Amino acid sequence: MPPGTVLSANAVAVAANVDRSWAYRAIAAGVLSEPCFPADVVVLKVYRVLSQFVWPDKPKPRSAKHEVDVWQRTALNATRNAVTDPETTPETTLYVLQGSTKVVHNRQDRAALESVSSEGDEPSPLDAQTVLRLPIGRWIHELESVLARTPRSAPRRAPVGRRSSTRGSASKTKAL
Repeated sequence: MPPGTVLSANAVAVAANVDRSWAYRAIAAGVLSEPCFPADVVVLKVYRVLSQFVWPDKPKPRSAKHEVDVWQRTALNATRNAVTDPETTPETTLYVLQGSTKVVHNRQDRAALESVSSEGDEPSPLDAQTVLRLPIGRWIHELESVLARTPRSAPRRAPVGRRSSTRGSASKTKAL
């Protein structure tokens, strides 16, 4: 990615393969700001998942205004940092827990996080917890090729009203 690449909110939504309303929701929530940058594509994908997720022990009423919680901001910031982290690989995984966020960059670290000790007498750090596991490394790895085929500007707006035909309009004009 060329440094300083600037994208419209619509281009970020297209590259993230989400409806453009998600980009505008993220801007309204303070998750993204205009102009947008390539890292925002991955952040928007994660935001879309996190904004719809409800922890089993903390239900939200549908009528309540949904603000970005601390746990969501932590995960979104970890995602944004992973885009420029030199340790990020296609295997990088984001683990979102109710009280923390973890980013692991390889299979060995992922196995250590998900598995019990080699003796089998200690519980895994993830046991008895609800965990979201997102493949952000793959999304980051694909980012350059996705951006190469993504338009960088907003779509043209549809005309507000019908255009009238100019043919024969002089003969049909009434004097006021």
